[in-house]
This record gives sequence, structure tokens and C-alpha cells, in this order.
Amino acid sequence: MAIASSLYSSISGINTMGNAMAVLGDNVSNVNTLSFKASRTIFQDVLSQTVSTASGADQVGRGVTLSTVDSLFAQGSFQSSSIATDMAIGGQGFFMLRAADNAEADMYSRAGEFRFDQEGYLVTPMGYFVQGWTIDPTTEERAGTIGDMRIDKTTPPVETLTVEVIANLDSREDNELNEVRLFDSWNGTNAAAVTPTAPIDPLQYEYTSAIKIYDAKGASHDITIYFDRTTEDNQWEYLVTCDSSEDMRYLDEREQLIYAPNERYNYEDHKGAGALLYGEFQFDTSGNIKEISAYNIPPDGEVDPARDDNRIILSNTDSYYSFEANFTGATTNQSVELNFGARYNGLTSTDRQVLVSELGAVDSNLTGASYITAETYWRDVYDINGLQLRGDGGSGTSDTITITGYGNDGSPANVVYDVNEDAKMQEFLDAVGTEFGCTATIDAYGRLKMTDLTAGNSGMHVTGVVVDGSIVADDGTVGVVGAPHTEDAANPFGESGVNGDTIINITTSKQKIFSPGQGFSTSTGVPVINANTPWENVFDSTGASMADGDVFTFVGTKGDSTNVPLAPALAVFTVETTPLGDITGTVQDLLNWLEEEFDADAEIDFAGRLVLTDRVADEAATGGYTSLLSISSVDSTGANPWDDDPPNAGAGDTAFLTLLADTSGEDGSLQGGILSADFSPEALSTTQYANSSTTIFQDQNGFASGFLQAVSVDTEGVITGHYSNGQVLKKAQVALANFASLEGLFKKGGNIFNETTESGAPVTGVPGSNGLGTIAPNALEMSNVDIGTEFVNLITVQRGFQANTKIVTTTDEMIADVINMKR
Repeated sequence: MAIASSLYSSISGINTMGNAMAVLGDNVSNVNTLSFKASRTIFQDVLSQTVSTASGADQVGRGVTLSTVDSLFAQGSFQSSSIATDMAIGGQGFFMLRAADNAEADMYSRAGEFRFDQEGYLVTPMGYFVQGWTIDPTTEERAGTIGDMRIDKTTPPVETLTVEVIANLDSREDNELNEVRLFDSWNGTNAAAVTPTAPIDPLQYEYTSAIKIYDAKGASHDITIYFDRTTEDNQWEYLVTCDSSEDMRYLDEREQLIYAPNERYNYEDHKGAGALLYGEFQFDTSGNIKEISAYNIPPDGEVDPARDDNRIILSNTDSYYSFEANFTGATTNQSVELNFGARYNGLTSTDRQVLVSELGAVDSNLTGASYITAETYWRDVYDINGLQLRGDGGSGTSDTITITGYGNDGSPANVVYDVNEDAKMQEFLDAVGTEFGCTATIDAYGRLKMTDLTAGNSGMHVTGVVVDGSIVADDGTVGVVGAPHTEDAANPFGESGVNGDTIINITTSKQKIFSPGQGFSTSTGVPVINANTPWENVFDSTGASMADGDVFTFVGTKGDSTNVPLAPALAVFTVETTPLGDITGTVQDLLNWLEEEFDADAEIDFAGRLVLTDRVADEAATGGYTSLLSISSVDSTGANPWDDDPPNAGAGDTAFLTLLADTSGEDGSLQGGILSADFSPEALSTTQYANSSTTIFQDQNGFASGFLQAVSVDTEGVITGHYSNGQVLKKAQVALANFASLEGLFKKGGNIFNETTESGAPVTGVPGSNGLGTIAPNALEMSNVDIGTEFVNLITVQRGFQANTKIVTTTDEMIADVINMKR
């Protein structure tokens, strides 16, 4: 009957209201649960029963049932926290978690109460591993795939790779009157003395700046940079140094041969120990850097900046010069990039070759003498010994100056000039310039200066300056005609070779010897050969070519006077034109052989001559090493490009020319070649202003080992470690996941959800991307339960429950009345 069905309908209401009350109780009980998401109940009616009525068939409901319990994923409020690893998600998304016994991250949570376990992993209070990416410390980019995040408690040492020093150098400092290079002033062996002294005299520099760098073991070392003015306007030199006793730079194979038995820089033996890099700044008139040069410093400390032997050339991908250091004894040196606040523009430039005679001429006798100029008349020209060059311009009594050598491309050059007392020096300079393809001038010290008209690598050299004629001194002494090297012969441009030969060349600290002949790559002369020229393309001055099996016989001595290997030295080299193994079939084979036989560096210069350079700097001026490197003759069974007048097959009796080491300092000569000196100032750059010299900024990227002191998290979920050594390293980045249907997620408990088929697969990404929310560090998301709303719902459910119970009691009374009808 209908009365009984109403009883069951009210019972369904009571049950449903009870479930709703359970949901309300769950919400209220979790009002303080982190990131808890409230639920709501949705009711629906039960299938209706069809009944007959006067108007036909109608339906009567059978009660109510619980349709669904929805989770409300509205954003909860944020609670501030003092713990750096507490994180809240502002927006969509869930943290990804992995249980220790599960290989996959299959749990998701909004609760960001994280901490580090004993192994450094970021975990939840339940021990679940928080998922994210590891960050590469070098690139600071995410590495690999999503996984557990571990923050190391310590960080290993990081060797210094870059150093930045920004300084102002006082433009008010006067130019030096006499050039004394910083590398000449430095002596690393001072530290090995019985009473150690500073490696450089404080009077030899204007300013110094120091910075600590770190080696691969994390030990710190002081790098000191010295700055000093030069003789040129707006130019400064710099020297990068370390403690010479700490310098353990590993020598390359060639240097180990030269400085045997040492395999490293040794402050007990090497003057250059501790000197890491030398160079020059060229400022513009506004005090901004426009050029920087740099040179490596060999163990003997002889840089020879006039030559390109130690000059550093940057590639177009380089931005700054680098120096090598070694403090640990490793077999690989530590390369450190040095930035003065100016970046290399990637474009090379070229220098013009400059030759300067060793001595200059004066325009009167020694008393009150002043140096000649291009406007000086020949009748007023004297050499430094007071001897005068005289002549009437070719009448037979004139002195004749003969200058021999080579032009830029190696073509022979020969100037024969008859002195004319009534002519100016400029006439002679014009003749030299025309023949050698250069600009010939007289410098401020009365010296002959020849500047190549063509920039870059150059074969221009002067192999001899000979003066013939009747030479009369002020005391009436008459020189010997045709004997230019006698005591009474005037030589206005000084002596720079052995036996009084005047060779005008480029300043060198090591003795050089040059073949009197040159090799050509054609039978008719230039172009000249180089080290890579195949033997069959090597010709001497007669047009004869080299052939397989030709034999060279060299007679000479090493720099230390040791014979090579007989007495006198007699060494034989056989030409092989076919490459095989170490044999290249080129002139380089001869150079390699000569280097082993004579313990000297061998090369073909840009005039096609064979050149040997002693590997040890000359110290004759201080009573030290004096080079005796020489080749007295070279015979050939075939063509002989190294002789100045080769027969078809015979002895080359002419000795190699000798260029003595210049112990008196630089003379302004310069080897032509390629430079990488053009730099553009950066926003913060070294300058030359009229303020006191000072260090404006300095920095380096090395570190000692360190311990984790603190972590921080940014809005993108990047976890950064702050270490005791000053390092601030991005270590990891938190990953977030989102789902197409949040209502389809399964509540596992513990603020954790699992994916289901209804929720769909997770979509992962970094915070702030692909619709995912951002991270609020030092915060926790609170429960989104609104207690006021819950109490209103509580009242509604309570009234519904009461109403349903009233239906039950009323129905019971009605049934009782029906039963009482029997009475």
C-alpha cells in the first residue's frame, strides 16, 4: 500500500542525509589539513513507481539517493612558512611523488610540506620522493627526465676558468724615458735565494692589482697583475704573475728538450717562473681601450715582443686572451681566460715589418753631439766613433755605402750610394726606400729605420751595410779604401753581427744564423720556398732543383760549442722526396733534422733563407751564456739553395750570417705579421682617465669546496643551493602534473591522489607553463573548507534529516491507525 512505500522513501532520505552529514563531518574535521580539498554531496531521486489515477497513469517517487560526492579543487589560501622547502602551488597542478617501493611516480598531491632526507633527497613527511629535474651546473639547463631530486650537502672545488679585472690607469703618469719591460724586471728565481727577495722591484711598475683564483683541488692562489707606462703615448704594459714557488706549469715537448732535465717551470732555475702572461694596452685619446696584445712568457723570461715567437693570436671565436697556470702538478695546465673589460672583435690586423739599425749617427763629433735627421747634410754625418763619411758624389774619392738584403717577397735588393757632401740624408733614404720597397727614415736616435710598405709577413731584411772609400777622421787619419771593418772606417749605422758585419734585423734575445743563399719555388726566382715546399719544387739561385738522394753536409757547432758530431761538426742530411712515415718529402724534414743535430730552432724565413735560432737566451753582457751557434759551410751533391753562389754540385764555402743577440734592449724593430689586437670596450672596461690608478671591479669563477648552508626556491620551482664557499648553484626544478578531469582522481589518503581512467593521463611540465600554476616558496596551501558554508549545509542536512524522521513517525502512526480499525 502507498503508506508503506512512504516509509521506505523517508528511510532513503534518512540514509542519504546521514551520508551528507558524513561528508560535512569530513570537511569540518579537515578544516586545518594542508591542501585539503572539500567535498560536496549531490542528491538525486530514485526511480518512480507508476500508479493509476483518475486522469490516467502517473508516477510517485520512491525516495532519494546519493548521486555523487564531488571534490572541490578551488585554490586554498596560503600560509607563510619559514622553511624554504615548503611550497604551495598557485594555480593548476599537483606535485608528483614516488613511493620508495615503486619505480614510477604514480601519486599526486597539492601538499608541499617537503624536506631533505639523510641522503639529500627531497621527500614528503611520509618519505615519498618529490619528482623533478636535475639542473646541469654548467649550462643551468634541465638535464635528463623527471626523477628524484637530490641536493648534495657538499660541492666539489671548481678551478678558475675566467678572471675579470677592471681598472683605471692614471693618464697623468709620465711616459718612460727608457723602455724597461715588466718581463725584463721580473725574476722568479729571487724566491730561491738564500735571502729571498721580491721578484720585481716596486720602482719598475706604476700600479698593481691582485685577485685569488682556485686550482682543481680548491686551493686558492694569488694572481697579481702589474701595470706600467711605456715610452709610447697612451700605452701601458701589464704582467700577470703568481708566486714563482707555486708555478708548476708543465712544459711542452719542445720546451722539455730546451730546459732538460726540468719538465716544469722551476723557480730555482727559471727567471720566467711565476710570470704567466705579458701584454700591452693601447688607449685612444679619450682613455678607452682600443688594442690589447698578449704574449706567453717562456721559462727564460725572454718574450721578444718585437718578434711573433711568443705572440698570442686569437681565433675569431675567442673573446679574450688566456693564460696557463698549474698549481697541482697535473700534466695538463689550467687555462684561465682574462677579461679587462674589452672584447675581441674577431678581426685580425697586420703589422708592417720594421728594421732599425743598432746604432745611430750624429751630426758633429762626440762633444756636444746631436743625432742626425733626414735633413742633415752628409758633410755633417759622423758615426759614434767620430769618423766622418765624405764624398763629392761619385768623382772617385767618395765613400760608397752598399746595402744588401731582400724586399718584402724575398727578392734580392742592393743599394749602392755614393756619398755627396752637399746632399741631404733624404737622398740616401729615398734610394733605400725605392730598392727595398719600404719607407726609409731616420729615427730620434739617428738610426736608419725601414718600414715595409706591405703589411703582414715580410721577407725584408738587410744582410749587410758596407762602407768603402777614403775615410778621414778629424785627427787626419785616413781609412783604408775597400776595408770597411777597420778601426778607422766610418759606419754610421752600427755593428750588429760578428766580425763587424752590420746586419739590420729585428731585435732578438737569442743568437740567430742565416744562410747566405735562399731557396726559390721556381727556377726563375721568387716566390721563395717555405717549410712545406716539396723538395722537387726547391730551386737555388742558378735555377737548379733538388732531387731525391741529394745530400747536404753541414759543418758547424751548437750554441754551447759542442761539435755536431765531429770536430768540427760534420752532419749529413739526405733528401727524400717521397712521403713515408715521419718523412714528409718537404723542406720540413731538413728543419726537423737540423733541430735535433744543432739543438736549435730551425725555420725558413719569408726571404726563403734557412734560419737557426739558439734555444738559450744570450747572457754575455752579464757573464753568462754566450752562444757559439754557427754553420761554417754547407755542401750539396746537387742544387744548393743555402749558398749565396752555388756551383752545380759542390761546396757552399760561405758561412752562415750571424745575428748576435741584442743585450742592449729593444730598438723599435718589429716583425711583420698577423695580430689580434683590436678590442671593443664593454659596459665596464679598463680605462686610462686622469684619476688615480685603482681597481674598479674584479671577479673570478673558481671556488673551494663548500658545504650546503641554505636552499631557496623560486616561482618556477628551481631549487638553489647556497654553499659555504660562496657558490649559489641551481640544483633541481620541481615538476608539476595536471589532469583533464580532476573529479576523476582517486583519493588515496594522506593528501594524495591517484590517477584513474576517468581522470586521464597526467600532463607534466615546469611550473608556469602549459597552464600549470607557479610555485609560492616559503608557503603552504591551506584547506579550502569554508567553515561558514559547512555550517549552513549542516543546518540544511539536519533539517532534512529531521523531516525524514518525522515522515517515519507519522507513517508509523498512520499504519497504527489502520491496524486499530479492526477493533
